Order: sequence, then structure tokens, then C-alpha cells
Amino acid sequence: MNRVKLILSLIGFSFIFFSFSNCGSSKSMESDYKLAETPPFVISKIFSQKWVAGTQEGGSGTNVQITFESMNEGVEIKNLYFRDNIAKVNPNNTKHQYIGAFKNKLNDDVIMDSDNVKEAKNTPPIKFPFQLAYNDIVISYMNKGKLAYYKIENIEEKPMLSYPQGNPNSKN
Repeated sequence: MNRVKLILSLIGFSFIFFSFSNCGSSKSMESDYKLAETPPFVISKIFSQKWVAGTQEGGSGTNVQITFESMNEGVEIKNLYFRDNIAKVNPNNTKHQYIGAFKNKLNDDVIMDSDNVKEAKNTPPIKFPFQLAYNDIVISYMNKGKLAYYKIENIEEKPMLSYPQGNPNSKN
């Protein structure tokens, strides 16, 4: 009887110990993505705009354009998190204007095969780190050597751009 109590006690303490250790690891994940209250920049204009190419091969997507009124020295804009997607930003003409291009994925084929080597070519899905509303966006940036995040809610959505099927100046 004493052995049974000892075994049950060990199992109970082990369960409690592992429960607490698991909670600590989930907190460290959340702290990696803590949102900044006041960013080291001022945004003068931000909007999203869907686009579609005139051909199926051209694809479709959404561009997000950000114009900064001012930015502290040494701040580097890295990524945009928008509608469950992540995009690197590219400077557009000036260092105060950036564009993040979110291209819609074409039908990604998943390889299902009995050969593990062939199946290993599948790319695993990336877990999106933020819970965002449809028109919310998070900007990641480097500031003084630290990665930080800033959330902007309810950005403007401009009308969709439809590109023509071909070059109107070309002669067939």
C-alpha cells in the first residue's frame, strides 16, 4: 500500500512539475513578439491595395505602402505582418517610403509519397505570431540592435488595381 502511495505521489509531482515548466516556455514565446507602445518613427501615410495581373501567370496580391514623416537615426524597417502573411519591405524611391508586397500563393502542390525524401520537399507552414483584424498590420524594425514590433489598426484600403493583359504598345 505504501508503494502505491509513493508511486502515485511521484506521478502527481511529476505532472505538476512538467505543467509549470511548459507554462514558462509559452511565456517566452509571447515576450519575443511584444508590441511597442511608442515607435521611433512617425508614419504620415499607410495603405493597402490589392492588385491582379492581366494573365493567370502574373498572379495577384496586395501591396502595403508606408510613408514615414520622420524616423530616428539607426532604425531599420524589416518586415510587415498582414493578413496572416509576412513580407520583407523594400524602399521605394526614398528612404522614407517602403512597400511590402504580399503575393497570393498559387495552388501549392503538396507532395504525398511513400518515399520520405520526396515528402520532405514540402515546406511546413509558418505559424503567424499575431492575432490581427483584417486591416491591422504589424511593422517589425531594428532599433539600437533590438528587434521590435509596432501595430497599426484599421489601415486604409485603396481600390484594386487591374493590370492589362498585355502591353498596349506592342503590335501583334
